Amino acid sequence: MVKNTPSSATQKRKPRLLWANPFCLLDTSSGASMTVRQMLLQLVAQGYEIQVLGATVFDNPKGMGKLKEQYPDLSAHHHQLIEAEDGPLTHKLVVSYSHNRNHFTTHEEGLWYSQYLYMLDSFKPDIVWFYGGQTLDMLIADEARDRGIPVAFYLANGNYKSPRWCRDVDLILTDSQATADMYRKAIGFVAKPVGKFIAPESFIAEHHERKRLLFVNPSWQKGVSVFVQLAEILERERPDIELEVVEARADWQAVLRETTRNMGQQRSSLSNVTITANTSDMRAPYSRARVLVAPSLWWESSGRVLAEAMLNGIPALITNRGGMPEMVDNAGIAFDFPDACYEEPYQHLLSDEELQPLVESVIRLFDDEAFYQEYVARAWQVGEEKHHIDRATERLLAALSPLAQLRVGNKEFAITQKKHHRQRLTSRAIKPEFKVDNSLQHLFNHQSVHQPGQAPQVNKLWLVDDFTWQIKGKIVVLDNRASLIKSGLADQMITTGAFGIVAFDPASEIKDAKKYEGSDTVQLFQHALLGDGKATTLHACVAPEMTSTLAPLPAEKLPKRHHLGTQALAELPISTIALDSISGLDSLDWLILDELSDSMAILEHGKKSLVDTLLIQASVPFQLTHEKQPSLAELQHWASRNGFRFYRMHNIQHYSHLPENLNAVSPCATEQESADVLFLPSHERMAELNDKDKTRLAFIMSTCFGAHDIAFELMADVSQEKALEFLEGQKLLPKASAPKSQLPLPAGPPIPQVEHVKGEPVVSVICSTYNHVNYIEDAIKGIIAQKTDFPFELIIHDDASTDGTQEIIRNYAEEYPELIRPIFQEINQYSQNKKPMDICLPLTKGKYVAICEGDDYWTDPSKLKVQFKYMENNPKCVITHHNAFVFNENGLVRDSKLPEHMIKSFSKNELLKNNCFVLTLSMMFRKVFDKFPKEKGTVVNGDNFLISMLGLYGESVFIKDIKPAAYRLHADSTWSSKNENQKRKILSNSFYWIGKYHERKSRKELSDYYFKESRNFLQENGN
Repeated sequence: MVKNTPSSATQKRKPRLLWANPFCLLDTSSGASMTVRQMLLQLVAQGYEIQVLGATVFDNPKGMGKLKEQYPDLSAHHHQLIEAEDGPLTHKLVVSYSHNRNHFTTHEEGLWYSQYLYMLDSFKPDIVWFYGGQTLDMLIADEARDRGIPVAFYLANGNYKSPRWCRDVDLILTDSQATADMYRKAIGFVAKPVGKFIAPESFIAEHHERKRLLFVNPSWQKGVSVFVQLAEILERERPDIELEVVEARADWQAVLRETTRNMGQQRSSLSNVTITANTSDMRAPYSRARVLVAPSLWWESSGRVLAEAMLNGIPALITNRGGMPEMVDNAGIAFDFPDACYEEPYQHLLSDEELQPLVESVIRLFDDEAFYQEYVARAWQVGEEKHHIDRATERLLAALSPLAQLRVGNKEFAITQKKHHRQRLTSRAIKPEFKVDNSLQHLFNHQSVHQPGQAPQVNKLWLVDDFTWQIKGKIVVLDNRASLIKSGLADQMITTGAFGIVAFDPASEIKDAKKYEGSDTVQLFQHALLGDGKATTLHACVAPEMTSTLAPLPAEKLPKRHHLGTQALAELPISTIALDSISGLDSLDWLILDELSDSMAILEHGKKSLVDTLLIQASVPFQLTHEKQPSLAELQHWASRNGFRFYRMHNIQHYSHLPENLNAVSPCATEQESADVLFLPSHERMAELNDKDKTRLAFIMSTCFGAHDIAFELMADVSQEKALEFLEGQKLLPKASAPKSQLPLPAGPPIPQVEHVKGEPVVSVICSTYNHVNYIEDAIKGIIAQKTDFPFELIIHDDASTDGTQEIIRNYAEEYPELIRPIFQEINQYSQNKKPMDICLPLTKGKYVAICEGDDYWTDPSKLKVQFKYMENNPKCVITHHNAFVFNENGLVRDSKLPEHMIKSFSKNELLKNNCFVLTLSMMFRKVFDKFPKEKGTVVNGDNFLISMLGLYGESVFIKDIKPAAYRLHADSTWSSKNENQKRKILSNSFYWIGKYHERKSRKELSDYYFKESRNFLQENGN
């Protein structure tokens, strides 16, 4: 018998490793991507054969520079497999529409997965290596293990707390011992630390000026709130110390504005801070750095910048978190901040006392040269011993070697698969065919950039992230030939939540009409259109886009290009709908008319419906194809007689007389075929528009037509401040610094109805209001901006307001029908001795109740989420609460409404006896009862009654991490407007009836206490 033995060539072949993950390793905004890429380069140098499979997914578009050098226009390669050269590495990348992992479509996942299977079976790796915990990532390990291929995983953060992701993983590599220890204690698996991989050619400077305090990646998690506070102190106290910020995935300007706004004075720049754009070559920033500050607030597995700093001999100031102390050893100073700093959203502000040790350390490292040089020497030593790439490579090779030595790539995968498969089946993946899916293309317009003077595209919404529109109710659009759907604009409009579209499709040109069935945003009616309300004939033509109720012109009157398309196939009966006869159309904001309908008949039979319309868009043909097509003169004559004026042409279409293939090479289209004519309200009507309609028209003109100038003019009539914000958002004006007196704004931005969690509410918010027309909108904004992972409801009780408050509530209730439940009283109930809480509490559906009066507001978008989470985990707690600042029409009155000794939690007994100070606008309480006792009906101030009753069921907890709410002082306030004598009388009355309640319930000690306190209040009042 002759035994088959492996050839010497097989024995000596290079170990093969496949890196697989949708994230692109060329991403310079991701520390994990840069680290893995460098690890792979080291493995290649050590004799490994490497293949890389990824996609065009990046942490941030700022990190796309390396790939864009080779592929400037990725949009030309959508859903194709491209290859990016990277020295000895070649990155195979599936080109996705979006760089955002959350927008990676199922079609794109399918393409990537098919290519992964093909590479498993064709490359036959000895090891598969990946990171990530999403569904597709789980399949990476599953498919490798199914073939008997060992799997390695790279772990460099503290977020993998579920053990499912590592079920099929043989080796877990991490970057620090601290992370390995944390996971071993928390989950139980073992990870091997290999350290950081820093390429000296891109990260180690040749010369060092040592003059700046350096901060890298200004994100909330990385401690930018701490850095901004530090920078402002240094600007004031030590302007000679230069600071430098290197952007990565975060936007310095945005976090600076937010942090300084929270500090009380919004700023757009700091005079001592220099900004450096994201870069893959950090040698220049490190050459200027004297000290690195890295006050990271989340679990930092190690901190790549710390290893880079050590290799450059730069001391570091860090937080005592995760693997950071391990990275710097004795070459840095670690600080412990209050626990609130380490919790999302990582925006807690430190007091001057808490920040002082950090400030002093910075100053000493700049002023005490001997002290500084000692730390420099330590940094050089730590860098050489811990972070040199040769040391890290040795650890990596030692970890991978046991897997590589198995040489599973030599085996036949089919045998292993048959053993694992219950049906004893196996298959070999073939090279996948990459097909382009255009179904979502119109939703991704980030590749297009509008240049000044260039006509905006008709299939793109002109929205920007830096400005938030506040639209009340739906903007109703009537589209006579479904042009919005055909252009792709309708689907984008749906995502805004601002539009309601009614579209007619007389020639049934929309092929996927079923997708709009049941939609509450788009109603599509096929084989129907507007007209005079009478039956007519639909002339079906060879070209569906030529099908019309207007008869095609005879061939001799048409250019040759239309001869075939206008030939009639059939004449079909069809009924037209008169605009004025449509029932259920409460308003019509925007009418779109096509050039193949009798537009004049539509307008003449729609005069009533069009009285308050904001925009008429009518297509006008200049090269006629059908009889009775509308002319510009006819349309303008009708418009001038009915309250409209000509504004401009839009979507001008030309025809080229060049052959199609030649025109594609050198476009030249000179014959104008058609254009849309836009009619706006006449100047008289425009002047009479209310603020709501001016805002809605501005929104239409800016977002749908790119007409930012008229949008600005309209908004300026509503609010000069908002109009300037709009120009700043459009980058037409530089962002201005906020005034010193600016107060924290209501939580924002508002979350659209469709994005709020649906279902039975678990939290009920009660907002009572009376004649708060100038305040109620702030209260509502702070509530609808709450970011929750549970459903909640807002009950707004209006006690017969007479000043316009109810109109504001109605507008928001229309916009948020599933969130807001308004109650409008016709007779003031307070005057009838019926309090809002008595009316609203029995109507609440939630397990918990929160309160915000109509003249106050919340500033923290996570308020409800934080309170809900705490109460769910702590059943003994019956109330959670927080602080508020006090303000009036002139600005801030004081930072805290609570006295210092009352910023605390309260025991059950303290609540029972009202020996506490719980702010009503801050509280969330457990709904342990749903109606009040009869005694409460006689008190003026029901808050004390509520707190005493809740004290029967548990204790309170003060949550310091919630941003202070806003407590407003004004002359009409039911409590703050009272003088001290009046307040004592009210409290005496309240305590007396609380005592009567406890007396009726046989709680003698409590009743005696309240009767005594009631008398004390009266005595203090001199009665």
